[in-house]
Amino acid sequence: MKITSISQQQKNKERYNIFVAGKYLFSVDEVVLTKYQLFKDRELTDEELAEIQEEDAIRRGLNKAIQYLAHRVRSEKEIRTHLTKAEMEPDEISLVIKRLAEMKYINDLEFAHLYVRTQVNTTSKGPRQIERELVTKGITREYIEEALVDFKDDTQLENAVKLAAKIVNRSRKSAKRQLQQKLITELIQKGYTTDLAKEASAIALEDFSEEQEQDVLGEQLNKLLQRNRRLGPAKCRQKTITSLLQKGFSYDTIQDYMREHELDFEEEQD
Repeated sequence: MKITSISQQQKNKERYNIFVAGKYLFSVDEVVLTKYQLFKDRELTDEELAEIQEEDAIRRGLNKAIQYLAHRVRSEKEIRTHLTKAEMEPDEISLVIKRLAEMKYINDLEFAHLYVRTQVNTTSKGPRQIERELVTKGITREYIEEALVDFKDDTQLENAVKLAAKIVNRSRKSAKRQLQQKLITELIQKGYTTDLAKEASAIALEDFSEEQEQDVLGEQLNKLLQRNRRLGPAKCRQKTITSLLQKGFSYDTIQDYMREHELDFEEEQD
């Protein structure tokens, strides 16, 4: 077959339309056009046409991948997923990945190190959560373990304590025991180990005084008394104490507070 004409696309100046026998046959990237010396009256065999079209598909894949990489560093799996969504064939994607690696655009170990450092410096995530995220991005266990070395033990504790302090600030109306359990649970959910979560929660609660505990207890008790007043003295007392126990206050602490403040449930109902 003979190329009868070549025209530059209007919307994409880097692509060219190839016509055979006066009819549009395919389009190619400017780099492919030059590489295969495509020009008017150039004869093409079926084998050459197949090779050119495959090369152009790879070139288009490279362009899509490089545009995708322009926003931030990506893992190999992320790029494969992106190209799959662009409806590229698996074998073409593999060739694109190979080219990108040769061009130093892909390096999963480098990506893992950068990802860990970014998460450590900009989020409150623990190492286990970061590890889970790297797994979903297709990073190997070997690379993950090597990259997580960047998350030093002292930095983990520092970040965990900062997160715990934020939780304490928004949970001022909780009993210390309940608050401590809440801290440990949330820190573990964030990817910190149980031991580190316990250590960080203890540090965050160092300034939580007995006076604060009494103030919180008194506030919660008054609210419950108002809510349960209609139930009658015995039922009011039982329900109020049960609710306080569920909020993390110990039975002895509740009894001591009631005695100290001379709470008489019979009088509360009058």
